[in-house]
Amino acid sequence: MKISRCCPFVPAITAGLLCLLMAAPVAAHPGSLWGIDLTSVLTMRDQARVVAHHHHKEHSDQLDDQVADLNQIRTVVIDPGHGGTNIGAVGIAGIPEKRLTLELAYQLREELQQKYPRLRVVLTRYWDTTVELEDRAEIANLANADLFLSLHYNAASHQRAVGFETFFLNANQALSSFEEEEEFAGEIEGVAHSSHTLELIQFDLLRAHRHELSAELAELIQHRFVRRIDSVDRGVKQGNFSVLRNAEMPAVVVEAGFMTHPEEGLEILTREHRSRITTSLIEAIEDFDVVLDEQLHDPEPADEEEAPVADGISLR
Repeated sequence: MKISRCCPFVPAITAGLLCLLMAAPVAAHPGSLWGIDLTSVLTMRDQARVVAHHHHKEHSDQLDDQVADLNQIRTVVIDPGHGGTNIGAVGIAGIPEKRLTLELAYQLREELQQKYPRLRVVLTRYWDTTVELEDRAEIANLANADLFLSLHYNAASHQRAVGFETFFLNANQALSSFEEEEEFAGEIEGVAHSSHTLELIQFDLLRAHRHELSAELAELIQHRFVRRIDSVDRGVKQGNFSVLRNAEMPAVVVEAGFMTHPEEGLEILTREHRSRITTSLIEAIEDFDVVLDEQLHDPEPADEEEAPVADGISLR
């Protein structure tokens, strides 16, 4: 294939590929290495797609009808669970969870960007590297994400466990109100007491609203799974997941199937199963965008039932 010399992206693409090949095994997380911002290099394809979109827009009055947009969601952060030294569970096929979650994340990212070219999709890791749990949420915070999806597969000590489930953070197991108040008070030191109290109330209301939105997102995901995946609906639950604790946006953990089940453990390896998962997640994101849009115009929250709390789950 002949590459035009006038293409401005060629040097950066070449540098990015060389950097990935040489640095992937030792990089601690997606970020700067040898002066090159790997995250920017990896999103060059996204930037090129936007440039192509604007170019075609100049030559087609019908393009806006062909390109879909979400109303409220601009940035989605996808977290492929585990990675590097943290291999996750190992199923009956002998494949570690960290590989399956990364493959699922890439397929979800690809399909999201094909359907919504202007949507920004960021991964917390782009290769088999170790990323600390607190850093995953911090990546989403720095990206100003509108939602955060942590992708996982399940495992059990026996082969009977089967099905899919979605978790959001159990507020009772998050940082205590006292600890948060002390931390927040330190950030606004010197503010008058009345103003301090008002700020704390606003902070608490924002946290509660974020928790409600996370519950709503989890319900929407589980609903779409039920419609598309022929397996056991294990429901929406709350859990003390470290990866969700510091997220400043609606955030959930998705458990897409049991690696240890004799049948499901093999099925989750297929592209067909991944496609059902990614289609369900995209539909749930679209549903959630509608929820956010409706709340923007009608901010009165609807009463919802409390989701059950998961007992004995391991922290991610």
